[in-house]
Amino acid sequence: MLFPRFAPLRSLFLWFSIGFLLLSLSLPAVCAEAQAPPAEEEQTAPPPSLADVVRRAGSLEQRLTSLKTKIDTVDGLTVLKQRLEKARTRVDDFETRLAAVDAEGLQSYQQLAILKGDVRAEAESVEQAVDEQTAAIRQIEAWRRQWMEEKTQWQTWREALQQDLALDSVAEAFRRARMNIDQAESLIAKKLGPMLAVQQQAGDIQARIDSLLERIDAMVAQRRGNNLRSDTPTIVSIDYLRQLIDLVHEPKKLIRSPPLPVVDFYTEKGWVIGMQALVFVVILSLLRRHRSMLLGRVGRRFLAKRLVSVALLVPIFTLSFLYGSPPALWSMLIRAVAGVATARLLTHFTGEAWIKRAVYILVAVMVVFQLLTILDVPLALVRLFILVTTVAGTIYYGWRARKARATASPAWHVWVLRLVTLAFAAITVADMIGLGGFSAQLMDSALRTAMLLIMGWAMIRLTRTLLELGAEWMPMGGFSFLRSNSNAILARIIRIANGLILFFVAANLLVAWNLYALPVDAIHDILAFGFTVGGKRITIGLVLVAGIILYGAFVSSWILQSILMENVLNRRQMDSGARISVTRLVHYAMVLVGFLIALSTMGFELKNITIIGGALGVGIGFGMQAIVNNFVSGLILLFERPIKVGDVIQLGDGQQGRVTNLGLRATTVQTFDKAEVVVPNGDLIASQVTNWTLGDRNMRLIIPVGVAYGSDVEAVMRVLMAVAEENDRVLKDPKPMVLFLNFGDSSLDFQLRVWIADFNDRRIIQSALIRDIDRRFREEGIEIPFPQRDLHLRSVDSSAAGELKGG
Repeated sequence: MLFPRFAPLRSLFLWFSIGFLLLSLSLPAVCAEAQAPPAEEEQTAPPPSLADVVRRAGSLEQRLTSLKTKIDTVDGLTVLKQRLEKARTRVDDFETRLAAVDAEGLQSYQQLAILKGDVRAEAESVEQAVDEQTAAIRQIEAWRRQWMEEKTQWQTWREALQQDLALDSVAEAFRRARMNIDQAESLIAKKLGPMLAVQQQAGDIQARIDSLLERIDAMVAQRRGNNLRSDTPTIVSIDYLRQLIDLVHEPKKLIRSPPLPVVDFYTEKGWVIGMQALVFVVILSLLRRHRSMLLGRVGRRFLAKRLVSVALLVPIFTLSFLYGSPPALWSMLIRAVAGVATARLLTHFTGEAWIKRAVYILVAVMVVFQLLTILDVPLALVRLFILVTTVAGTIYYGWRARKARATASPAWHVWVLRLVTLAFAAITVADMIGLGGFSAQLMDSALRTAMLLIMGWAMIRLTRTLLELGAEWMPMGGFSFLRSNSNAILARIIRIANGLILFFVAANLLVAWNLYALPVDAIHDILAFGFTVGGKRITIGLVLVAGIILYGAFVSSWILQSILMENVLNRRQMDSGARISVTRLVHYAMVLVGFLIALSTMGFELKNITIIGGALGVGIGFGMQAIVNNFVSGLILLFERPIKVGDVIQLGDGQQGRVTNLGLRATTVQTFDKAEVVVPNGDLIASQVTNWTLGDRNMRLIIPVGVAYGSDVEAVMRVLMAVAEENDRVLKDPKPMVLFLNFGDSSLDFQLRVWIADFNDRRIIQSALIRDIDRRFREEGIEIPFPQRDLHLRSVDSSAAGELKGG
């Protein structure tokens, strides 16, 4: 098949690009000129007629009545006053708590973090209440401006119609209008004044809250610096021994009453506790219902044996961030429960007994250390606990590292043990040389880091298993797309879940090492980190959102393509090439829309794309002609469809193969030797290509046959026709044909011409026909001759001639 040549394509596209650039450069100026406001013409509006004045005065009474009704609906001032009074009391309590923070206490940093979370939550609550009231104030201000404009308009009319005031009806209309306007202004002033006063009180409270947050941040920074100071005696000094002796003589200093969670915490965060309880009950009931089935599967057996641990860990890990900054005792309880649940799950994730014991010991040490911190135990006793724990940990994990190296354990295993040993040793040294606060902080950070990493690893394993179970238990019903793509969908969901878990762990690690007071601060700063380009701030958050939008466009395109291929286009009996062309165009359209939305999300104005497109057009016209030529040729192939996926074609260089992929830049042809040939689309358009299967897949086979001279011609033709008619894969219409073509050099030359239904079967049918011809010729005694040649000898060597004569 011959394709038409598109010789002027490149020059045409070049001129089109230049014109597009000129249009893009002139379009903003034209739009700006079109959108420029017309010059204001100083024209005085004519005064209204007297009938309009009288009628307008009557309509003002109706508007006043409507205003009274609307103002009565604007309420909430009493609720806002109560909320601000409560906020003022809470701010006073925050200032008292901030003043009571003990600079020498171990939990001062944690207290500051909790206090900062409480202050921030109060600030958000006040801001939300104030925003609701601000919306109402703006509405009232809009009404006030309307009535002021009305007043100005009536004053203008009064001056214009001064001579007509002698008429009683006109004078009465202006009097009624003035009275209604005065009532409306008085009504608005009575409503607006108290609301503005309350807004001022809210502003004062917000200023106090902002000041509190600044003071807390300053104190947090100060605590970080104080932890590095050597303000405590060394472990082997007399001063440290005296501190222990003083504690023995004054036992009241050993343990103080723990700070119990306040009632407000349960009131404000009770819904979080309820959500966690609901998730716990749902997961527990589902696992119990399928327990027998889970016990029968090796990879799921731990779910059946650790029902409670699984049901506890999932809601704690996924929903605890909603607490914000919970009280220390509640936070310790949540960590203890999560640590025990994680330890019990790890007994099934790993087969080594010492790892199970190490995790249980780690949970116990973390709980004890948290209790010491919450109970505000003196630093001297805490340092003694840290010393004993870290020395034991250094010895134990150092021994485990040497043993792991001796037993040829994996290299990462050995390095992890060495890192843990180094951490314990560093804490021991810091505690012994007098850095008491630093060692306590380092101990707390190390314990929380270990638990976060272990919980994160356990949650990744658990999430994957739960998602796989959910995919197995989900009723697919009539969703053929879900059934056919369940594995791909599950893999994508697992990757997203793993990313969220790692991001959550990373944010909490920054909090554990005191780089941030709250996880929300860490997340905010991570997402806000970026750089400025051309006045636009590009942040990680914007890039992440743009990436999610673009990824969503690809996923949506994938889903839509699958639905179109399986449920829509397949039912319309379209061939595979047409279906692929339609779905490919849908894919490019959706990706383009997603790309534009992603650019808009990052702050790029879509109107500037025309200028960028014009500049790219010039660059493409001069430097990327071949790529654009292939791109346009790909569009032509998709629309005209001279070549489709699955067609068998023959290229200009003689190569034959089947089209496996039809892209916008190049087409992939797989030869019959399984070689992949990538052909630019421009070559397919501009050169001759033979398509064996464009119209239909029928094909004529021509089999040459030669028989010996003296054979019965009629018998040969009868045998050839019988072979063709007896083969089931040879079409009956058109009928087979046998031709006696020529008297050859060594044979009588015949041709057997048959039609077959599918081009792909040509070699198989040809082989079968030749095999049957050979068998029938042997049965009929028809000889297939060897080539015959006459040899003439012009000269012969004398010795060779003698031998020939002797022979």
